[in-house]
Amino acid sequence: MKNATQHTGPDELLATLDARILDAVEATLSNDEGSTDAEMAQHLMELGLSEAQSKRAICYRALYTLYLWVGEFTPIRSGIGLRYNGTTGQFEVA
Repeated sequence: MKNATQHTGPDELLATLDARILDAVEATLSNDEGSTDAEMAQHLMELGLSEAQSKRAICYRALYTLYLWVGEFTPIRSGIGLRYNGTTGQFEVA
């Protein structure tokens, strides 16, 4: 899985992580633009992910940094994204 842009539905490898760990993973993917993929993978393993899980999470990096995700509507948790439309002031399915 080179990237996760074609992925739909909950990620079988990541969606079952403990909610606190998954929150930390998604926060890292959304906010860490400075680390290399290797550095991020190491950080994710320090959070408790396996090597396979950390590599899979890295596949979602671009999606998390490019888009705003709301609640459970994330690429890992549901595969469904909500995008904010500034014109209408509403969230819509991405």
